[in-house]
Amino acid sequence: MANVSKAAKAQLLTDHDYNLTALREACEEEEIEEMEEENRKMSHNHTPLPSPNPKKMKSKNQDVGKQPGEITNETILDAIQTLIKRFDEQDDRLKAFESRMEANTQAVRENKEEISKVKEEMLMLKKENASLKQICLEQARYKRRWDLRLMGLPEKDKEDTRETVIGILTRVIPVSVEKLRESVDTVHRLGKKNDAATNRMPRPIIIQFALRTVRDEVWRRSREARVCREMNIQFKEDFSKEDREARAKLWPKVQEARRNGKKASLREGYALIDGRRVDP
Repeated sequence: MANVSKAAKAQLLTDHDYNLTALREACEEEEIEEMEEENRKMSHNHTPLPSPNPKKMKSKNQDVGKQPGEITNETILDAIQTLIKRFDEQDDRLKAFESRMEANTQAVRENKEEISKVKEEMLMLKKENASLKQICLEQARYKRRWDLRLMGLPEKDKEDTRETVIGILTRVIPVSVEKLRESVDTVHRLGKKNDAATNRMPRPIIIQFALRTVRDEVWRRSREARVCREMNIQFKEDFSKEDREARAKLWPKVQEARRNGKKASLREGYALIDGRRVDP
C-alpha cells in the first residue's frame, strides 16, 4: 500500500509539471509574467489572523441572541424578587401601624372610660358643692337672725359703741339697762374708719343679740320708735350678700304685685306673692 501511494504521488507530480509545461506553451510569455506577478502580490498581501481569545469567545457565545433592552427571564426574576422584598417591608410597616392603632384605640377607650368617671364625679361634686353651699348659706342665715343693723348713727372719736347702742335700745323697748347688757352680745361698726367709700355717711353698726326674743322685740318696735325719728336712725335686718342681691332683684316684682292688689313680701333670698314663692 505504501509503494502504491508513493507511485501515485510521483504520477501526480509528473502530471503537475506537465500541466505547467503545457500552460507555458499555450500562453505567451507576457501573460505568464503577469500571472506570476499577481500571484506574488497575493502571497505578499496575505496576513495571518491571530488565534481567537477563548474567554472572549465564551462571552460572545453567551451574548449570542441578546438584543439591547431585551427582557430576559433573569431580569423578570430580579424584578419579582425586588417586589417581594418591597411587599414584605410594607407588610412590616402595616403591622407596626396596626399595632400602634390598636394601642391608640385602647388608650382612647380607656380615656373615654376615665372621662365618663370624671364626669360622674364632677356631677356628684357639683351636687355636693351646691348642697354644702346651701347648708352654709342656711347656717349663715340662721346666725344672722340674731343680728340687727343700725344705720345712720353719727360716728365719734373714741366712742363706746356698745354703751351708746344700749342707751338707744332702752328707748326702743321697755327693758332695763342691765337686762339689755345681758341680752346684747357684741356691738361694732362695719368697714374701715377711713374708707373713702363710706366717708359720706356713718358706718353701719352690727348688733349681735344673745337672746332672740329681745332681738325680735327691738325689730318690731323700732319701726314706730320715737328715738329713731328724732336721731334719724334706722334698724335693719342683717342679710347675707346673696340675700341682699336677691332682694334687690325681687323688690320691683313685690312693688308691682302690691300695686295690683296682691299680697307680697320679701323673705330670705325669695319673695312671696299671694302665697306663691318667687325666686330671683
